[in-house]
Amino acid sequence: MGRLKKATASEYFLSDVAALLLGLGLCLLLLFTAKYGVGMSDEGYYYTVAHRLTLGEHMIADEWNLAQLVHLLNLLPNILFLKLTGSTEGLILFMRYLFIAIDLIYYCWVYIKLRRWKLWGAAAAFLFCAVIQQILLAIAYFTSAPMAVLAVWLLLTADDKKKSIPRLLFTGLVMACGILAEPFLIVIFLLWFVLTLLREAKSKKQKPPLEDYAFLLNKRTFLWVTLGAVAMFIPYMVYLFLSGSFAGVGAAIPYLASGAEYNKGNLIDLGKFVLAADLYGLPALIALPCLLIAAVVFRCKKTENDRARRALLLGAAAVLAAGYAYAGIRLLNSKEEMLWVSFTQYNNLLLLLFSPIPFLLRKKKQPALFVLWLIGVLYSVLIDISSTVILASGGGLLRVACVLQLSVLLPELAREAPQLKKKKEKASPRPRRAFIAAMAVCGAAALAWNMGYLACTTVYKPVEKLFLHDPSPLACEIEKGPFKGLVTNENIYTIYNETLEDLDEVKRMARGKPVTVLDLAPFTYLYMDLPYGAYSSWYEFDEPERLAAYWGLRPAQQPAVIYIPYYRKNEFTPYTEEYLQWKLEGLQQFAQGSVTPAKQGYILRVERLRTALTEEWRSMN
Repeated sequence: MGRLKKATASEYFLSDVAALLLGLGLCLLLLFTAKYGVGMSDEGYYYTVAHRLTLGEHMIADEWNLAQLVHLLNLLPNILFLKLTGSTEGLILFMRYLFIAIDLIYYCWVYIKLRRWKLWGAAAAFLFCAVIQQILLAIAYFTSAPMAVLAVWLLLTADDKKKSIPRLLFTGLVMACGILAEPFLIVIFLLWFVLTLLREAKSKKQKPPLEDYAFLLNKRTFLWVTLGAVAMFIPYMVYLFLSGSFAGVGAAIPYLASGAEYNKGNLIDLGKFVLAADLYGLPALIALPCLLIAAVVFRCKKTENDRARRALLLGAAAVLAAGYAYAGIRLLNSKEEMLWVSFTQYNNLLLLLFSPIPFLLRKKKQPALFVLWLIGVLYSVLIDISSTVILASGGGLLRVACVLQLSVLLPELAREAPQLKKKKEKASPRPRRAFIAAMAVCGAAALAWNMGYLACTTVYKPVEKLFLHDPSPLACEIEKGPFKGLVTNENIYTIYNETLEDLDEVKRMARGKPVTVLDLAPFTYLYMDLPYGAYSSWYEFDEPERLAAYWGLRPAQQPAVIYIPYYRKNEFTPYTEEYLQWKLEGLQQFAQGSVTPAKQGYILRVERLRTALTEEWRSMN
């Protein structure tokens, strides 16, 4: 990562103390707030795939959701929890604490690898691990994939020693976990393969292309890392085949790549940038690209004008800080749900636009940091293509790359070039005080934004406060079910407990047979501990034909009972009577039986199912 000035013992001591204090502060904050808030539907869903496997069902064949691969990482903790407790009661709180432990261990490891950067290394490690959870303390694609990517980068670049074969094999194993968590990362792996081939093909030249990246584009490195990844994928594929995950899956292929939350066109949704512009303000989203273009022009001219470099960096930092300040003020004075959604999903957009500028203004190349930045950008775009989330996950990688780049750029810009006072006498370089002060203010604003994000997603909590803006206090502790131990408000506490009473009746009526819940309520499956009568616990009612096709292709999953909640469990807000009636009428198109009103939903005892594979269904539709 380039040569750094050797630090003194006192400088290492200062950075070690700072890293320790930051880690302890993060630990106390997360532990203190972990039990507050019931979370969104996402949190329950992250553990239902592993739960489904413990019931003897199968990945892919029974679970029609492209996001399922990452949840295999939750299988071992799920099995361990079931062995220790005998049920899923309290599972969500347990997984939150498990994530906190993993995150803090990872923070220590990242700091050790970045320790040579002193205080900057501590800041980079903290900014990555403090906000990696985004909204939820969960082992999911948005946490595990970026952690795997950063780990691979650190394993390959953190020191100048020749990498041993066991280390490269382990790096491949970590890379495989990252691709498992976010399959679109295979694109970055393929790009690495192509660039390695290009360099090897031209290696006979006196100075082959991409020579500055020889530390990474090395045939030996790539082959051993690939072997390590294959060593994980082969057992994984064997497990899928032997477990029956591909049994009869051929006819389901058209449905596997569909769903309400999947971007069918595989294109970037430009509408998201409109929401982001509303969050940060249009001037910031115009000014930063303009400054980026100016930095590119400046780089192409290869000028040594330090004053211009300082002006460009300071301008970009000021726009970044102003955008953060504008968004912060708007959020504190707003109760618009979509604005808070933008806050959680687009929190790194300004950083994405700002982060190339320090690389363009730096005189000396730093290939390792450039690689990390480029991966962060590609990852952000891939996340946007593969889901409804944009730029949130890749921001951790961008923050580390940007912080480390600024650590070498700022000292360079903060000093004047030596000038001659007298003949043959040089003046000592002196700091540019105004520049340093202005950058400190901008840095404080950026840091405040990240700390505000951390506070909102921990202290303020996502569902009750962050999205619903419910002023009632979080004072009711849940006593049973997968949310046992969590603290919420009285309204949600009542709805949750009455829903569990409905589910007890559903379990009695089902007698061990599959159950379908016609809404986005994954926690219901965790509570019932019965076979899933749906292609996924991630189900929204605008896909009845897909569900009917699933019942036709997977007869063993046809439900004995169907439960229709009165409340949207993602937000615990009531449906209108008209919407509930529409849901019942839609259900009766492919499921017939007796309907019983319960406390928080309708219970339908299934007498007959129509599936997409029957002539009766085709004639009706």
